[in-house]
Amino acid sequence: MRKKNTGSYLRYRILFVIGCFLVLFAAVFFRAFQLQVLHGKQLKKLAARQHRKVTNIQSKRGDIYDRNSKELAVSVEVDSVYVQSGRIESPREAASELARALSMDRKEMERKIRSADGFAWIKRRVDLTKEQREAIDGIEGAGVVKESRRYYPNRQLASNLIGFTGLDENGLEGVERHYDEMLKGESRKFVSDKDARGGTLLFEDIDKTVPVKGMEVELAIDKTIQYVTEKELKKAVDGSGAKGGTAIVMDPHTGEVLAMASLPTFDPNDTANYSPRQWRNRAITDTYEPGSIFKLFLVSAALEENLVKPQDSVFCENGTYRVADRVFHDHEGYGWLTVSQVIKYSSNIGSAKIGERLGRARLYRYLKAFGFGGKIGVDLPGEVSGSLRRYGSWSGVTLETVSFGQGVSATALQLVSALSSIANGGFLMKPYVVKSIKDSSGRAVSETNPVVVRRVISEDTARKLTDMLVMVTQEGGTGVKAAIEDFDVAGKTGTAQKPDFKHGGYEKGAFVASFFGFVPARAPRLAIIVAIDEPKGEHFGGAVAGPVFREIARQSLGYLGVFKDNPGNSNRPAVQLVSAKNGVKAAAEADPVNKPGDEEPVDTERPMSVPDFKGKTIRAVVRMARSRAFDVDVQGSGKAVGQRPAPGQNIPEKGPVVVWFQ
Repeated sequence: MRKKNTGSYLRYRILFVIGCFLVLFAAVFFRAFQLQVLHGKQLKKLAARQHRKVTNIQSKRGDIYDRNSKELAVSVEVDSVYVQSGRIESPREAASELARALSMDRKEMERKIRSADGFAWIKRRVDLTKEQREAIDGIEGAGVVKESRRYYPNRQLASNLIGFTGLDENGLEGVERHYDEMLKGESRKFVSDKDARGGTLLFEDIDKTVPVKGMEVELAIDKTIQYVTEKELKKAVDGSGAKGGTAIVMDPHTGEVLAMASLPTFDPNDTANYSPRQWRNRAITDTYEPGSIFKLFLVSAALEENLVKPQDSVFCENGTYRVADRVFHDHEGYGWLTVSQVIKYSSNIGSAKIGERLGRARLYRYLKAFGFGGKIGVDLPGEVSGSLRRYGSWSGVTLETVSFGQGVSATALQLVSALSSIANGGFLMKPYVVKSIKDSSGRAVSETNPVVVRRVISEDTARKLTDMLVMVTQEGGTGVKAAIEDFDVAGKTGTAQKPDFKHGGYEKGAFVASFFGFVPARAPRLAIIVAIDEPKGEHFGGAVAGPVFREIARQSLGYLGVFKDNPGNSNRPAVQLVSAKNGVKAAAEADPVNKPGDEEPVDTERPMSVPDFKGKTIRAVVRMARSRAFDVDVQGSGKAVGQRPAPGQNIPEKGPVVVWFQ
């Protein structure tokens, strides 16, 4: 009996032990399944973070040059100081030595070391002496590495255009921001193992981790012309006690921006001491009512429509003219003036009457054709479109006020681009600031070619307008202070009140004084605009902005080698149009890159004529109509087979253009 009980007891013990092992094996299996299958990926990443270190090496940022390869922005190697807290035995002693070497506060240094999670920057992108580097290298857990820092050798010169970078060398403003991806190049990563104290054990082959250097950017800006422009603009702003100012110099045949200046400005090497207000590029971010310089575009539209001729007379009501509930005034009581004299003496009433002949729809369409009311598309960040309300929403006096530059706003860049279309014979050019982008070997990977946006007016109209604008700078005109000895200057003055957005109407005593023009008038090399914001005392454009124009033009022409006996542009070809895959191009100068393709021919019709829609899709027709600011009545579907009015006829002042599709 005892043997039987003993055998049963033994079996139970064996089964119990086996059961315990099974439970333990099940627990181990479950835990292994949990670690390797359920949480395997997360744990693998955690382990990699603990004993692997991934370091990112950013390439050296590409340099920025002017059109003559003069440096505007470069990257230089500087020192950055770091600590590895795991290797520091006494944070207090290390902080004391580092603070002494870097002339920093000891307590702040100790706080940085103690709060460091393995690694921390102490001071980045600084110029250390040899003694400082040796002192830091002698501190256990501290070290110095080379980093790249952006440096602007000309300080404030063209800073609002070039922009600047942040601490991580990402572009934050201007060209630096717009072309950031190309300038900063490509980064590379390498992986190293770490020991328990955070020290590096093994690196990948460093030769395989060398990053690709950023590309070099060549601007259309001419450093010398930029300097002259900034110097003369600052002289005028300081002398008049103005709030600020803007000036642009452009090649009217290509749209190249040769200089773009804004005041107030800043030093991009020390942005922390300047406000964002000083960073912005006023030439493309600020709009203002153009005032009398807008009369030029009104008269160009009236001439193009054969509504007036230069010698036609307009009665200017002896200086007082009532329209609806408004009374308009001239600065002098003029009687009869020719159209040319309306421009020469800058008559608001004469302009209003020419505007009435032109009508709302046609004036609006021409202003849109000149590029107002929309972004012109310059290769810079922050461009605004300005304001030009559609003519259907104009009040009873808007036609007259827009005719002399009130109730509409524009940027300085829009105005000088529109002016250039008169200087070059009628073509609106797309402005640009970057000529080319090159890789580290100097090979051009991108080149900017002149682009014709559209033909705005005929060459004959442009010639008549030039004659009128020359009269402005001659004796008796409002722009005599912009005249240059030995050259005819074509220009227009503007004196515009600033709107009061808080109380409505206009601010008392607040004006924008402006002058724009091109020179030499018969063979233009430069188109220039100058705008002075709220000058104190004398505020008329001819008196305040005219002299700035004169000095910029005079010094720039001398620098370019343009003199009375050598105008330098007499043999320069007119804008020649060709087609291209990526848009209409203008070969103002010999350009071997541009070759005629199989695209549509360039549209050289007047902006107020109806295009030929035959064979076009509905989408293409609507897009073409929108570009000329008129409505279309779509009949049917498919492709266009007919239209009314016929191609080449004037766009109807009222009602849509009817297009039949099949």
